[in-house]
Amino acid sequence: MSRFRLQRKTIEPGIQFVGQQFLDSPAVQLFRFSEQTFAEFSSEADFDLIQTNIGDTDNEVHWINLHGIHDMPLVHKIAEQFGIDRLIIQDIVDTNQRPKVEVYPEYLFVSVKSLLPSNQHNIDSEQISFILMGNVILSFQEKQGDHFEHIRTRIREGKGRVRKGGADYLLYLLLDAITGNCYTTLNNIEMHLDTLPGKIMQEASPEYIVSLEAIKRNLFALRKAVVPIKEAILFTEKGQTNQITLHTLPYFSDLKDQLMQLIDEADINMTRAEGSTNLFFSYQGHRMNEVMKVLTIVATIFIPITFIAGIYGMNFEHIPELSWKFGYPAFWGVIVLSVIGMFIYFRRKKWL
Repeated sequence: MSRFRLQRKTIEPGIQFVGQQFLDSPAVQLFRFSEQTFAEFSSEADFDLIQTNIGDTDNEVHWINLHGIHDMPLVHKIAEQFGIDRLIIQDIVDTNQRPKVEVYPEYLFVSVKSLLPSNQHNIDSEQISFILMGNVILSFQEKQGDHFEHIRTRIREGKGRVRKGGADYLLYLLLDAITGNCYTTLNNIEMHLDTLPGKIMQEASPEYIVSLEAIKRNLFALRKAVVPIKEAILFTEKGQTNQITLHTLPYFSDLKDQLMQLIDEADINMTRAEGSTNLFFSYQGHRMNEVMKVLTIVATIFIPITFIAGIYGMNFEHIPELSWKFGYPAFWGVIVLSVIGMFIYFRRKKWL
Protein backbone atom coordinates (compact mmCIF):
# COMPACT_ATOMS: atom_id res chain seq x y z
CA MET A 1 0.00 0.00 0.00
CA SER A 2 2.98 2.31 -0.32
CA ARG A 3 1.45 4.02 -3.33
CA PHE A 4 -1.16 5.55 -1.00
CA ARG A 5 1.30 6.81 1.62
CA LEU A 6 1.12 10.56 1.90
CA GLN A 7 3.13 12.97 3.98
CA ARG A 8 1.64 13.79 7.39
CA LYS A 9 0.97 17.52 7.73
CA THR A 10 -0.30 19.89 10.39
CA ILE A 11 -4.06 19.90 10.87
CA GLU A 12 -5.80 22.96 9.53
CA PRO A 13 -7.79 24.61 12.34
CA GLY A 14 -10.68 25.45 10.04
CA ILE A 15 -11.63 21.91 9.14
CA GLN A 16 -12.22 20.26 12.49
CA PHE A 17 -15.38 18.20 12.48
CA VAL A 18 -18.27 19.77 14.38
CA GLY A 19 -21.40 17.77 15.10
CA GLN A 20 -23.61 16.87 12.14
CA GLN A 21 -23.14 20.05 10.13
CA PHE A 22 -21.34 18.25 7.34
CA LEU A 23 -24.64 16.57 6.41
CA ASP A 24 -26.21 19.87 5.37
CA SER A 25 -24.33 19.96 2.05
CA PRO A 26 -22.09 17.72 -0.08
CA ALA A 27 -19.09 17.03 2.09
CA VAL A 28 -16.09 14.79 2.43
CA GLN A 29 -15.07 13.40 5.80
CA LEU A 30 -11.95 11.61 7.05
CA PHE A 31 -11.63 9.29 10.02
CA ARG A 32 -8.03 8.30 10.76
CA PHE A 33 -7.54 5.91 13.61
CA SER A 34 -5.72 3.01 15.19
CA GLU A 35 -6.14 1.30 18.56
CA GLN A 36 -4.25 4.13 20.30
CA THR A 37 -4.84 7.12 18.00
CA PHE A 38 -7.81 8.90 16.50
CA ALA A 39 -8.32 11.98 14.32
CA GLU A 40 -11.36 13.30 12.50
CA PHE A 41 -11.63 15.92 9.78
CA SER A 42 -14.29 17.18 7.42
CA SER A 43 -14.83 19.89 4.86
CA GLU A 44 -17.57 20.90 2.45
CA ALA A 45 -16.71 19.81 -1.08
CA ASP A 46 -12.96 20.41 -0.65
CA PHE A 47 -10.91 17.24 -0.77
CA ASP A 48 -7.62 19.17 -0.66
CA LEU A 49 -8.19 20.00 3.00
CA ILE A 50 -8.83 16.35 3.76
CA GLN A 51 -5.90 15.22 1.63
CA THR A 52 -3.43 17.19 3.71
CA ASN A 53 -4.42 15.17 6.78
CA ILE A 54 -4.08 11.68 5.32
CA GLY A 55 -1.38 9.98 7.33
CA ASP A 56 0.49 6.69 7.06
CA THR A 57 -2.01 4.25 5.63
CA ASP A 58 0.06 1.27 6.75
CA ASN A 59 -0.21 2.12 10.44
CA GLU A 60 -3.69 3.66 10.64
CA VAL A 61 -7.08 2.94 9.16
CA HIS A 62 -8.40 5.71 6.90
CA TRP A 63 -12.11 6.03 6.25
CA ILE A 64 -12.97 8.69 3.70
CA ASN A 65 -16.66 9.26 3.23
CA LEU A 66 -18.35 11.47 0.64
CA HIS A 67 -21.93 12.71 0.97
CA GLY A 68 -23.44 13.77 -2.36
CA ILE A 69 -22.01 11.92 -5.36
CA HIS A 70 -23.50 14.56 -7.68
CA ASP A 71 -20.35 16.62 -7.06
CA MET A 72 -18.47 15.10 -9.98
CA PRO A 73 -15.21 17.12 -9.63
CA LEU A 74 -14.93 15.99 -6.03
CA VAL A 75 -15.61 12.34 -6.93
CA HIS A 76 -12.99 12.47 -9.68
CA LYS A 77 -10.46 14.09 -7.38
CA ILE A 78 -10.87 11.36 -4.77
CA ALA A 79 -10.72 8.64 -7.42
CA GLU A 80 -7.60 10.16 -8.98
CA GLN A 81 -5.89 10.35 -5.58
CA PHE A 82 -6.33 6.62 -4.99
CA GLY A 83 -6.02 5.38 -8.57
CA ILE A 84 -9.64 4.23 -9.01
CA ASP A 85 -10.56 2.91 -12.45
CA ARG A 86 -12.84 5.20 -14.49
CA LEU A 87 -15.37 2.38 -14.94
CA ILE A 88 -15.70 2.21 -11.16
CA ILE A 89 -16.31 5.97 -11.11
CA GLN A 90 -19.17 5.50 -13.56
CA ASP A 91 -20.69 2.82 -11.32
CA ILE A 92 -20.36 5.09 -8.27
CA VAL A 93 -22.21 8.05 -9.79
CA ASP A 94 -24.83 6.00 -11.67
CA THR A 95 -27.66 5.73 -9.15
CA ASN A 96 -29.55 3.34 -11.43
CA GLN A 97 -26.62 0.93 -11.36
CA ARG A 98 -27.50 -2.56 -10.18
CA PRO A 99 -25.80 -3.49 -6.90
CA LYS A 100 -22.59 -5.31 -7.71
CA VAL A 101 -19.23 -6.54 -6.50
CA GLU A 102 -16.00 -6.26 -8.48
CA VAL A 103 -12.57 -7.48 -7.48
CA TYR A 104 -9.48 -5.63 -8.70
CA PRO A 105 -5.84 -6.52 -7.94
CA GLU A 106 -5.45 -3.63 -5.51
CA TYR A 107 -8.98 -3.05 -4.19
CA LEU A 108 -12.47 -4.43 -3.72
CA PHE A 109 -15.47 -2.49 -5.02
CA VAL A 110 -18.93 -3.02 -3.52
CA SER A 111 -22.03 -1.11 -4.59
CA VAL A 112 -25.23 -1.68 -2.61
CA LYS A 113 -28.65 -0.16 -2.02
CA SER A 114 -29.63 0.95 1.45
CA LEU A 115 -33.37 0.88 2.10
CA LEU A 116 -35.49 2.59 4.72
CA PRO A 117 -39.29 2.98 4.93
CA SER A 118 -40.54 6.44 3.96
CA ASN A 119 -44.29 5.91 4.37
CA GLN A 120 -46.90 3.18 4.35
CA HIS A 121 -46.46 2.31 0.67
CA ASN A 122 -42.93 3.39 -0.25
CA ILE A 123 -39.33 2.94 0.77
CA ASP A 124 -36.37 5.26 0.31
CA SER A 125 -33.49 3.77 -1.63
CA GLU A 126 -29.96 5.14 -1.52
CA GLN A 127 -26.98 3.89 -3.47
CA ILE A 128 -23.84 3.50 -1.36
CA SER A 129 -20.52 2.39 -2.80
CA PHE A 130 -17.43 1.15 -0.96
CA ILE A 131 -13.85 0.71 -2.09
CA LEU A 132 -11.56 -1.29 0.20
CA MET A 133 -7.81 -1.10 -0.39
CA GLY A 134 -5.58 -2.27 2.42
CA ASN A 135 -6.12 0.06 5.39
CA VAL A 136 -8.08 2.58 3.31
CA ILE A 137 -11.83 2.46 2.79
CA LEU A 138 -13.70 4.93 0.62
CA SER A 139 -17.47 5.28 0.88
CA PHE A 140 -19.71 7.27 -1.46
CA GLN A 141 -23.25 8.08 -0.35
CA GLU A 142 -25.87 9.26 -2.82
CA LYS A 143 -27.91 11.37 -0.40
CA GLN A 144 -27.17 13.75 2.43
CA GLY A 145 -28.77 11.48 4.99
CA ASP A 146 -26.65 9.20 7.12
CA HIS A 147 -26.72 5.55 8.16
CA PHE A 148 -23.41 5.24 9.98
CA GLU A 149 -23.49 7.69 12.89
CA HIS A 150 -23.45 4.89 15.46
CA ILE A 151 -20.25 3.58 13.86
CA ARG A 152 -18.70 7.05 13.98
CA THR A 153 -19.60 7.27 17.66
CA ARG A 154 -17.92 3.95 18.36
CA ILE A 155 -14.80 5.12 16.53
CA ARG A 156 -14.70 8.42 18.43
CA GLU A 157 -15.21 6.79 21.81
CA GLY A 158 -13.06 3.73 21.10
CA LYS A 159 -15.90 1.34 21.91
CA GLY A 160 -15.94 -2.23 20.71
CA ARG A 161 -13.49 -3.72 18.26
CA VAL A 162 -13.77 -1.07 15.58
CA ARG A 163 -10.45 0.67 16.33
CA LYS A 164 -8.69 -2.63 16.89
CA GLY A 165 -9.82 -4.11 13.59
CA GLY A 166 -8.67 -3.02 10.17
CA ALA A 167 -10.46 -1.41 7.26
CA ASP A 168 -11.99 -4.77 6.34
CA TYR A 169 -13.66 -4.94 9.76
CA LEU A 170 -14.93 -1.39 9.22
CA LEU A 171 -16.39 -2.51 5.88
CA TYR A 172 -18.17 -5.31 7.74
CA LEU A 173 -19.67 -2.78 10.17
CA LEU A 174 -20.83 -0.55 7.31
CA LEU A 175 -22.46 -3.47 5.49
CA ASP A 176 -23.96 -4.64 8.79
CA ALA A 177 -25.51 -1.18 9.27
CA ILE A 178 -27.07 -1.37 5.80
CA THR A 179 -28.34 -4.86 6.63
CA GLY A 180 -29.90 -3.39 9.78
CA ASN A 181 -31.70 -0.82 7.62
CA CYS A 182 -33.03 -3.67 5.49
CA TYR A 183 -34.32 -5.43 8.62
CA THR A 184 -36.02 -2.18 9.68
CA THR A 185 -37.65 -1.99 6.26
CA LEU A 186 -38.73 -5.64 6.42
CA ASN A 187 -40.20 -5.21 9.90
CA ASN A 188 -42.18 -2.20 8.68
CA ILE A 189 -43.51 -4.25 5.76
CA GLU A 190 -44.41 -7.16 8.07
CA MET A 191 -46.31 -4.90 10.47
CA HIS A 192 -48.36 -3.52 7.58
CA LEU A 193 -48.87 -6.97 6.09
CA ASP A 194 -50.11 -8.37 9.41
CA THR A 195 -53.04 -5.95 9.51
CA LEU A 196 -54.29 -6.48 5.97
CA PRO A 197 -56.04 -9.89 6.17
CA GLY A 198 -58.31 -8.68 9.00
CA LYS A 199 -59.14 -5.51 7.10
CA ILE A 200 -59.82 -7.49 3.93
CA MET A 201 -62.27 -9.77 5.77
CA GLN A 202 -64.15 -6.71 6.98
CA GLU A 203 -64.23 -4.90 3.67
CA ALA A 204 -62.57 -5.81 0.39
CA SER A 205 -61.72 -2.22 -0.46
CA PRO A 206 -59.64 -1.58 -3.63
CA GLU A 207 -57.11 0.36 -1.53
CA TYR A 208 -56.01 -2.91 0.05
CA ILE A 209 -55.00 -4.42 -3.27
CA VAL A 210 -52.99 -1.24 -3.93
CA SER A 211 -51.26 -1.73 -0.58
CA LEU A 212 -50.52 -5.37 -1.36
CA GLU A 213 -49.00 -4.51 -4.70
CA ALA A 214 -46.83 -1.87 -2.99
CA ILE A 215 -45.73 -4.46 -0.41
CA LYS A 216 -44.76 -6.94 -3.13
CA ARG A 217 -42.89 -4.24 -4.99
CA ASN A 218 -41.00 -3.26 -1.83
CA LEU A 219 -40.18 -6.88 -1.00
CA PHE A 220 -38.80 -7.35 -4.49
CA ALA A 221 -36.67 -4.20 -4.09
CA LEU A 222 -35.49 -5.44 -0.70
CA ARG A 223 -34.45 -8.79 -2.08
CA LYS A 224 -32.75 -7.15 -5.02
CA ALA A 225 -30.75 -4.98 -2.63
CA VAL A 226 -29.77 -7.77 -0.25
CA VAL A 227 -28.64 -10.47 -2.68
CA PRO A 228 -25.58 -8.50 -3.98
CA ILE A 229 -24.37 -7.97 -0.40
CA LYS A 230 -24.52 -11.71 0.09
CA GLU A 231 -22.61 -12.16 -3.15
CA ALA A 232 -19.93 -9.79 -1.89
CA ILE A 233 -19.48 -11.92 1.21
CA LEU A 234 -19.31 -15.09 -0.88
CA PHE A 235 -16.40 -13.47 -2.74
CA THR A 236 -14.56 -13.16 0.57
CA GLU A 237 -15.32 -16.71 1.69
CA LYS A 238 -14.07 -18.17 -1.58
CA GLY A 239 -10.81 -16.25 -1.24
CA GLN A 240 -11.36 -14.29 -4.45
CA THR A 241 -10.03 -11.12 -2.85
CA ASN A 242 -7.03 -10.54 -0.61
CA GLN A 243 -8.54 -7.41 0.94
CA ILE A 244 -10.33 -9.38 3.68
CA THR A 245 -8.12 -10.86 6.42
CA LEU A 246 -8.66 -14.25 8.04
CA HIS A 247 -9.45 -12.58 11.36
CA THR A 248 -12.41 -10.73 9.81
CA LEU A 249 -13.85 -13.62 7.78
CA PRO A 250 -15.97 -14.98 10.68
CA TYR A 251 -17.74 -11.63 10.94
CA PHE A 252 -18.55 -11.67 7.24
CA SER A 253 -19.78 -15.27 7.55
CA ASP A 254 -22.12 -14.20 10.36
CA LEU A 255 -23.33 -11.31 8.22
CA LYS A 256 -23.95 -13.74 5.37
CA ASP A 257 -26.15 -15.84 7.66
CA GLN A 258 -28.14 -12.72 8.58
CA LEU A 259 -28.57 -11.86 4.91
CA MET A 260 -29.71 -15.37 4.05
CA GLN A 261 -32.25 -15.18 6.87
CA LEU A 262 -33.35 -11.78 5.58
CA ILE A 263 -33.81 -13.20 2.08
CA ASP A 264 -35.80 -16.14 3.47
CA GLU A 265 -38.06 -13.81 5.46
CA ALA A 266 -38.54 -11.62 2.40
CA ASP A 267 -39.58 -14.71 0.41
CA ILE A 268 -41.96 -15.78 3.18
CA ASN A 269 -43.55 -12.34 3.26
CA MET A 270 -43.81 -12.36 -0.53
CA THR A 271 -45.76 -15.62 -0.22
CA ARG A 272 -47.92 -14.03 2.50
CA ALA A 273 -48.58 -11.03 0.26
CA GLU A 274 -49.59 -13.35 -2.57
CA GLY A 275 -51.85 -15.21 -0.15
CA SER A 276 -53.43 -11.95 0.99
CA THR A 277 -53.96 -10.98 -2.64
CA ASN A 278 -55.71 -14.30 -3.28
CA LEU A 279 -57.74 -13.75 -0.10
CA PHE A 280 -58.80 -10.33 -1.37
CA PHE A 281 -60.08 -11.69 -4.68
CA SER A 282 -61.63 -14.76 -3.02
CA TYR A 283 -63.46 -12.65 -0.49
CA GLN A 284 -64.50 -10.20 -3.17
CA GLY A 285 -65.80 -13.10 -5.28
CA HIS A 286 -67.59 -14.54 -2.24
CA ARG A 287 -69.29 -11.21 -1.57
CA MET A 288 -70.31 -10.98 -5.21
CA ASN A 289 -71.75 -14.50 -5.04
CA GLU A 290 -73.71 -13.59 -1.92
CA VAL A 291 -75.12 -10.52 -3.63
CA MET A 292 -76.01 -12.52 -6.75
CA LYS A 293 -77.65 -15.22 -4.59
CA VAL A 294 -79.87 -12.69 -2.85
CA LEU A 295 -80.80 -11.07 -6.16
CA THR A 296 -81.53 -14.48 -7.71
CA ILE A 297 -83.76 -15.49 -4.78
CA VAL A 298 -85.67 -12.22 -4.98
CA ALA A 299 -86.09 -12.62 -8.72
CA THR A 300 -87.22 -16.24 -8.26
CA ILE A 301 -89.82 -15.22 -5.70
CA PHE A 302 -91.26 -12.66 -8.09
CA ILE A 303 -91.49 -15.08 -11.03
CA PRO A 304 -94.85 -16.69 -9.98
CA ILE A 305 -96.15 -13.32 -8.83
CA THR A 306 -95.31 -11.85 -12.22
CA PHE A 307 -96.85 -14.87 -13.93
CA ILE A 308 -100.18 -14.53 -12.09
CA ALA A 309 -100.26 -10.77 -12.55
CA GLY A 310 -99.52 -11.26 -16.26
CA ILE A 311 -102.43 -13.65 -16.72
CA TYR A 312 -104.96 -11.44 -14.99
CA GLY A 313 -103.57 -8.39 -16.69
CA MET A 314 -104.64 -9.72 -20.10
CA ASN A 315 -107.45 -7.84 -21.81
CA PHE A 316 -109.71 -10.83 -22.52
CA GLU A 317 -113.39 -10.15 -22.01
CA HIS A 318 -114.24 -13.51 -20.41
CA ILE A 319 -111.93 -14.33 -17.50
CA PRO A 320 -113.93 -16.35 -14.95
CA GLU A 321 -112.37 -14.93 -11.80
CA LEU A 322 -112.94 -11.29 -12.81
CA SER A 323 -116.59 -11.46 -11.62
CA TRP A 324 -115.82 -13.50 -8.48
CA LYS A 325 -116.18 -11.43 -5.34
CA PHE A 326 -113.35 -13.33 -3.62
CA GLY A 327 -111.01 -12.99 -6.63
CA TYR A 328 -108.81 -10.28 -5.17
CA PRO A 329 -108.28 -11.98 -1.75
CA ALA A 330 -107.67 -15.26 -3.56
CA PHE A 331 -105.02 -13.56 -5.71
CA TRP A 332 -103.12 -12.39 -2.62
CA GLY A 333 -103.59 -15.75 -0.95
CA VAL A 334 -101.96 -17.53 -3.86
CA ILE A 335 -99.11 -15.04 -3.87
CA VAL A 336 -98.45 -15.34 -0.13
CA LEU A 337 -98.60 -19.14 -0.23
CA SER A 338 -96.20 -19.28 -3.19
CA VAL A 339 -93.72 -16.98 -1.43
CA ILE A 340 -93.93 -19.00 1.80
CA GLY A 341 -93.57 -22.25 -0.12
CA MET A 342 -90.45 -21.07 -1.97
CA PHE A 343 -88.96 -19.70 1.26
CA ILE A 344 -89.40 -23.10 2.95
CA TYR A 345 -87.91 -24.84 -0.09
CA PHE A 346 -84.85 -22.52 -0.14
CA ARG A 347 -84.31 -23.09 3.58
CA ARG A 348 -84.41 -26.85 3.18
CA LYS A 349 -81.90 -26.61 0.35
CA LYS A 350 -79.78 -24.36 2.61
CA TRP A 351 -79.77 -21.62 0.02
CA LEU A 352 -80.80 -19.17 2.70
